[in-house]
Formats: sequence, C-alpha cells, structure tokens
Amino acid sequence: MSGTSASYPAPLGAVHEFFAGWRFPAFLLFAVLFAGVGFAVMLAIPAGDTALAQFAEDFRIWCFGAQGATGAARSSFVTAFALQPILLAAITLAVWWTPLREVARRPWALLPWAIAALVLIVALALGFTASREAEAPGAEEFPAEDLRTEQLAAAFALINQEGTPTGLADLRGRVGLLTAVYSSCGYTCPMILAQTKRVLAALTPAERAGLTVMAVTLDPERDTPATLAEMAQLQKVSAPSFNLLSGEPATVNRVLDSFGFARTRNPDTGVIDHANLFLVLDRGGRIAYRFSLGERQERWLLSAIRLLLREAPPS
Repeated sequence: MSGTSASYPAPLGAVHEFFAGWRFPAFLLFAVLFAGVGFAVMLAIPAGDTALAQFAEDFRIWCFGAQGATGAARSSFVTAFALQPILLAAITLAVWWTPLREVARRPWALLPWAIAALVLIVALALGFTASREAEAPGAEEFPAEDLRTEQLAAAFALINQEGTPTGLADLRGRVGLLTAVYSSCGYTCPMILAQTKRVLAALTPAERAGLTVMAVTLDPERDTPATLAEMAQLQKVSAPSFNLLSGEPATVNRVLDSFGFARTRNPDTGVIDHANLFLVLDRGGRIAYRFSLGERQERWLLSAIRLLLREAPPS
C-alpha cells in the first residue's frame, strides 16, 4: 500500500492511505456499531416524565413509527433501521477485508479509531438535539388576552379507563385539558400524548394537583375501557388525573362533535384523519384556549394552564 501512496503528493498520499488502508473501514465499522447501540438504547428506554424518556419517545415516534397505544416501535421500521447498518457493514468487510484482517492482529491500533467514531456519534447526537432547539420558534410571549375565549363547554359524561363515569362535572372548580386520540393511531396520537406528558412534567406537583386531563377516543367502536386501560398502563398515566374516555359510539361522537374534534375514517385502511387539538378549560367550565401540536403551541399550552391555575375558582 505504501508503494501505491508514494506516487501521490504527500497530502494526497495520506488521504489515499486512509481510504485504501484499514483506517477508514475500521472507523466506519465502529461508527455503525455505536450508532446501532444508540438506536437500541432509544428503543429500550421506557416511557416516562424525564427529559431522556421524552426524547426517546419522540425519537421512537419519528424514526420507528411508535404506536399510540403501546408506545412500541413498528417492526417494519425497526427492521429497516437494522438492515441498513448490517448491509453497510457487510459491504465494508467485503471491500476492505484484506487490510482489516491484517490490522485485526494488532487490536490496539484500532483503539484511536474506535474513540474517534464514538466521538463522532456523540457529536452528531448532540448536534441533532441542538438543531431541534435552534429550529424552535423564538420564545414569543404568550398572547393570553388575544387568544382567550369564554365558550361554555357542553356537558358530557363518558367512561374512563377504570370504568368510572367521568365528565365535565368532574372538572368543577378545576382546570381541564381536553384532547382526542385513539389506541391504534400510529402517527399524531403518540405526538399528542407525548406533548401532553411533557407539559405535565413541566408543572410542579402542586400545579398538577389542580389539573385534570381528559382524552376522548376517536374510535369508540374499538376503544373499550379495557383497551384504554392497557393504553394507560403502557403510557404510564392514571386516573383520576389522566382519563382516557370511551362510551357508546353515538354518545362519544356527539361529545367529539360538540367540542369540534374533526375526524374522517378512511374506509379502506381504517385510519382516522383527525384534528390535533388541545382544549384548555378554566375553573368555570369554559373553553379558554385552543392549541395544536408544535413547539410554540406546547409552550403556550403550558403557559395557559399555569395562567388558569392561578385564577380563583368561581364563587
């Protein structure tokens, strides 16, 4: 190899030696290995309220198509992610087999390249996290007065995941967060649940004590209380503070319509296209704010809840 490199000027010879010898393929294989370990860790971290758990949950949603009911990654997504590094490693071994076999007799020579690959993967992970934060809109001041509404919420009574009748009456004197999801949703419902749990995690225990979350199913024909109980367990949420609501389909659909949760079921796939909507109710049972998904919407949702929690209950 050195004889071949000698025909190049010094800088180009070093570059040629790096790519044609064992250094580049060793670096590449270590990078693939560490990236694979990182993906496995993201899959293994359980749902929770910590920053790492929330990051892992978002990662699973975007990269592995995590399902709404279980929070588990889709096997097809995981298979695709697993096959790509395996294929890359196989090609690398096939092309650079001879120099890699030679350096395998000197494993200590591989250590610097293993460290370099690890540094690269960590840097990419940190860069990805930083870019997400940098892409977030500026921390605009929450326009509380401009967005505030005073629409009286329609009374309703459904059944939560524990089989307990739950409805608007349970919000009397409390702040309510109302949204809609369904258990087999594989795209925005996990994002709705993740955003809700991030907001809850940002509240103090005293603030959380004054808030009740209600998520009405968009699929009442399939989402029984037992199904929603499994969903609640896997999402690590529990009543009475976090209620997943179902009931008779006609009743559930009337509730969804009364609160403006637009939805359409695809007759071929069964997938429900729906509004990603959060309604925040004040202590008097009025719809005070409406929000959607997104980083700014999430910040404003948190601000709205805190604002309403500071307000005195109606006399």
